[in-house]
Amino acid sequence: MRAVLLMLLPATDAAALRAVRPDYPERPVREFLKRHFAGSREFSATGLDGKERYLTSRFRSGLYKFFARRREAGKGLPLVMDPFTGSMGARDYRVGDAKVRSEKAWVPVTCTDGTNTWTITYIMRDDQERGDDRWRIDDIQDVRGMLLSETLRG
Repeated sequence: MRAVLLMLLPATDAAALRAVRPDYPERPVREFLKRHFAGSREFSATGLDGKERYLTSRFRSGLYKFFARRREAGKGLPLVMDPFTGSMGARDYRVGDAKVRSEKAWVPVTCTDGTNTWTITYIMRDDQERGDDRWRIDDIQDVRGMLLSETLRG
């Protein structure tokens, strides 16, 4: 019944979505970024400690495979920015309202370094594989439209 109700909701009606289900897509983004900003913000397997629970298994697996490939190759990380904020200098962020379509959502996150402001998009999935019907981060789209998962495969 809930799935039928969700399909009837307009894509931008985040408030109605919250009334129908206990979890909403912005919550895990806020919690993830709160932990991210409180920690080292290091883009590594150990830098994900405590944050991996907010990720879908597909996205988490892709991140860990990337870290393993880089470690095996003995190469440093090729990224020159924090992919979770779109910049090494992000000092603050604001999570916007999600656009929801069925089991997928797009959550805009506006970051600032005190001088510049930019928006990245967290792509969310209703992660039914865990059986808890909660939203999880499935990818991140940068300001140019590039997906983090595609960048890490290259």
